[in-house]
Amino acid sequence: MIAFLKGAVFERRPDSIIVDVNGVGYEVNIHSRLFPRLPQKDEPILIHTFLQVLENEFKLFGFLDQDELRLFKTLLTVSGIGSKGALAVLSTMEPLTFYRAIASQDEKTLVRIPGVGKKTAQRMIFELQDKVPELKLVGVEKEQRPQLDELMEALEILGYSRSEVLPTIMDLAKNEQLGNSVEKNIKMVLKTKAQEMKR
Repeated sequence: MIAFLKGAVFERRPDSIIVDVNGVGYEVNIHSRLFPRLPQKDEPILIHTFLQVLENEFKLFGFLDQDELRLFKTLLTVSGIGSKGALAVLSTMEPLTFYRAIASQDEKTLVRIPGVGKKTAQRMIFELQDKVPELKLVGVEKEQRPQLDELMEALEILGYSRSEVLPTIMDLAKNEQLGNSVEKNIKMVLKTKAQEMKR
């Protein structure tokens, strides 16, 4: 397993990059959103990788952060989604946007992905819904995660489903509107939900 490559950029293309590691060039497939963020030729790079072993070839896929790599691997577990489909997801949206769409069962957002129709969107939601808990706090600072886990559990005890409250919690956390008190955070989430329903 090749977990990452550390070297210099030898060549950049919109769908792949060649990384020079001590004189050996590794071709790494990438998604289109990654291309503008790549270092320039001859500049140093550390890229997280996933090695796909096929019958007749080995393919490397690269990501600049672990969240994207994690989502890529998760997408490969969905029936009918291969590496091409997984890259299409990452080319279209950030991991956090995708997780929110899964948690809130937002088919309209998912069908924006090239190659994803209504049936595929429904299959993604069905197969990944239970996997969102492991990934639900992607994009949130590590020190915030235990606090938000506690908030999520408290709201579930009150009878709210994860899909109902997760997008609201993520928005509030992103905008730094949550404090250290679980009770106050619950009130903030419910108040925000009420305002959303009035729109």
